[in-house]
Amino acid sequence: MLTTKDPTELLERAEMHEQLAAATDDGPARKMHQAMAAEYRRRAAEAGNVQIIPPAGSDPIIRLSAVAR
Repeated sequence: MLTTKDPTELLERAEMHEQLAAATDDGPARKMHQAMAAEYRRRAAEAGNVQIIPPAGSDPIIRLSAVAR
């Protein structure tokens, strides 16, 4: 994974993974690319107060939940 904290680079990487997900017919690969895109968008939001807006027409496949301790 990319180790930069620059929100612009992180968002570019997220867009790249979204394009790869849209271009593949391989189900597991698509899920992996969608998960990577979501992670890069989360990191961008964390690094630069960027609002996360899901890409148009996307349907969330992976839902995460966290329990505060």
